[in-house]
Amino acid sequence: MTDPAHSSRNRFPGKVVVVTGSGSGIGRQTALAFATEGAQVVVADVDTDGAARSVAEIEAAGGQAIVCRVDVSDDESVREMVELTISTYGRLDVLHNNAYWAPLNRSVTETSLPEWDRTIAVTLTGVFLGCRHAIPVMIEGGGGAIVNTASVAALAASPRFGAYVAAKGGVVALTRSVAFDYGSRGIRCNAVAPGLIETPATEAVLADPERRAWLTGKILVGRAGQPSDIANAVLYLASDESAFMTGQTLVVDGGRLIS
Repeated sequence: MTDPAHSSRNRFPGKVVVVTGSGSGIGRQTALAFATEGAQVVVADVDTDGAARSVAEIEAAGGQAIVCRVDVSDDESVREMVELTISTYGRLDVLHNNAYWAPLNRSVTETSLPEWDRTIAVTLTGVFLGCRHAIPVMIEGGGGAIVNTASVAALAASPRFGAYVAAKGGVVALTRSVAFDYGSRGIRCNAVAPGLIETPATEAVLADPERRAWLTGKILVGRAGQPSDIANAVLYLASDESAFMTGQTLVVDGGRLIS
């Protein structure tokens, strides 16, 4: 797939986009891709240093973006994110709920209650809060698109990843619910379900040659995904090209689920 950072297309001129968890990885690449295609982007992350680096990359490429510190698990923080977006750019057209947190390598019995609570708060409640605060301003502005980051783990269990699997399964279900309730009011809501993607979050896992070979051996295209693979899918779901899609989960996993 074409790297969106080098795309010559211009699908989002004048559009305002919020991307949570955009201080690194998939979120950063997606924010850059939106900006490259004409959007004004709110780079929202609890990590303001990472968000600032994302904004610097966007500006270096000729795009427009601002940093917004947000804790997606906190209602007031998410409300302030949306208010900053409106006060800065005057509208909100696209919300990409991408932020997540989860413990690695934990079965249910090995997961502490604080770990469970934080996973649900960030990974699932964060999506709920983003939708809760964005939808009214989107409706007021004539409609909008929401893209939630789910995971292939929501569709097929992964070993020793109980809290993450549960939270991402909730994201898929919530996506359908939002699409059902607000489709008649101009809101489309879809999810993207990444497979194994090379990001800072997976760096430690993929650094082990044996484990990397085992994981990629199950992917039909023969490699781990790149953040641009997911960014391409997110931009499609946010654009008018997918105008007849809502309530769907688009799997982008190199064929892992069917192997």
